[in-house]
Formats: sequence, C-alpha cells, structure tokens
Amino acid sequence: MSDIVKFSSIVLLLACFSLPGCSKSGIPGLVPVHGTVFFEGAPLEEATIAFKPAEGTEGARMAIAKTDEQGKFQLMTLNPGDGIKPGTYTVTVTKIIVDVEKAKRVPEHEAQPVIHLVPERYTSYQTSGIELTIGPKGDKNIEIRLEK
Repeated sequence: MSDIVKFSSIVLLLACFSLPGCSKSGIPGLVPVHGTVFFEGAPLEEATIAFKPAEGTEGARMAIAKTDEQGKFQLMTLNPGDGIKPGTYTVTVTKIIVDVEKAKRVPEHEAQPVIHLVPERYTSYQTSGIELTIGPKGDKNIEIRLEK
C-alpha cells in the first residue's frame, strides 16, 4: 500500500474523530503547535502536514493540519487546533492534484493519478528527512522549509 493511500486512510479516520459525536472527550496532555510551511522560499498554501510519532514517543498519536493561503498551520489530533503530545515526530508534507488528463483513462474504482506539487520525497515518513521535537509547552513558531 502506497504512503499516499495510507495517509488518505488516516486523514479520513482523523476527520471522523473531529466530527461531533465521534469523540466525546479530548486527549489530556496535548500542547499547541503552529507553524508555517515554505516551498522554495514562498509560503505553501493548501498543503497537508502530518506528524507521526517517532519510536519511543510515549502515548503520542498522529496529528495533521492543512496550510492556509499564507502557509500557516495549526495541528490537530482529534479536534481542530487541539495540538499534539510533546515528543519527537517525523513530518510529511503533501500537496497533490488529480492529473485530469490521465484520470480520464483510469476506471473510477482505481486510484486516480496525481501530480505532486512538492517533491515526492516529502510525502513519505521514510524519505521526508523532517524530524521535529515538540517540547512540554508546545511550539507556536515552527518553520518547515522545503526545497526541490
């Protein structure tokens, strides 16, 4: 299973948890995490950021965010803006669009072909090369800088 398919499944699962009725209570110990993503020096809008706990990050869960038009994001574990547990995380950044021309030739039940708008290496935990440690009070000034 590709990282994109795994990531999409996780995003859908997390989306359910953020809906009313899916989760009655928050997770204790979450801290706020905000930041900005840049690609080749410019803010990266409409990108998906995912933080996956590194080995040994006790009790942590994956957290996600979507960047706004200024490249800014605010992490969520279960509910928008609720934050993340302190610890070390491997980070991915994904920005894709469906390749419309190729999609016309692919059956509906198959995965749609996509175009990566940032280098593919950033979409995989194994190859992103981005590892961040979140302290006990969180972090409100993270800068993630991507290059070609």
